[in-house]
Amino acid sequence: MRTSLRITSLAAVAMALAACSGSASTPTTAPTPTPSPTAPATTAPPTLTIAYEENCQAELIAPSGQRILIDVYDPTRLTSPATSTDILLTTHTHSDHYLESFETTFPGKKITNKTTELTVGDIKIKSIVASHDSSPINPDAPSNHIFIIEFNGFKIVHGGSTGQLKLTPEQLSAIGSDVDVAFMVLFNTGGADPNDTKAIDMIEQVNPKLEIPTHAKLGIIQAAGKDWSATFSSHKTVTIPHDQLPAQTSLLLLGRLGPNYGVILKASETKW
Repeated sequence: MRTSLRITSLAAVAMALAACSGSASTPTTAPTPTPSPTAPATTAPPTLTIAYEENCQAELIAPSGQRILIDVYDPTRLTSPATSTDILLTTHTHSDHYLESFETTFPGKKITNKTTELTVGDIKIKSIVASHDSSPINPDAPSNHIFIIEFNGFKIVHGGSTGQLKLTPEQLSAIGSDVDVAFMVLFNTGGADPNDTKAIDMIEQVNPKLEIPTHAKLGIIQAAGKDWSATFSSHKTVTIPHDQLPAQTSLLLLGRLGPNYGVILKASETKW
């Protein structure tokens, strides 16, 4: 019995000594992973939704819903009723560009047949004098205005019913370069010959990436189709990404007759 106890005690001491002499285990810390490089945030190109509603009536619509309404003669054609956040621009007060009852009750900011500038947030609008026909511009009582609009990353020119033989150096200086979209007449609004192609010459002066014809006539559409490529849309609106604008002037045929003109020019329908 005594021998057995001695053996047991020796074994316990040996185990204790072994434990003391062994290296203590140190908890290991897992290495911190190296973070992967973060891809730079990409900003989507700006887009602009456009509606053309005959004569020179047009809507410019930002993704936020902010709208610029131009030459509204028939509010029933708008994509939605006017609100206080909308802006109304009127180039002149002929009945095919202007409805007094709509303009006087319009709830938002507006420029009506006036030479001025308007800034709303990032939106910049300049209204410059023009002539409805080939007579000299009367700065005191202009018969038409041209709007130069910077809106949601786009530069837009709306010419109303400019009927000049050509734009003046002062007008071209105000318009500047890099025009993305132009709404300009493709019809001689101030002359006796409806097939006079001087409107094409004015558009070439502006040199927009996209020309949306207003007050268009078939003969001039056909003439323009020989100079520029063309697409059309059968939809009420088109949404244009800025990075898909053409490098050179192209026609975008919208409105009631847009698809018909597109067929005549053998143009393809846009995917916008």
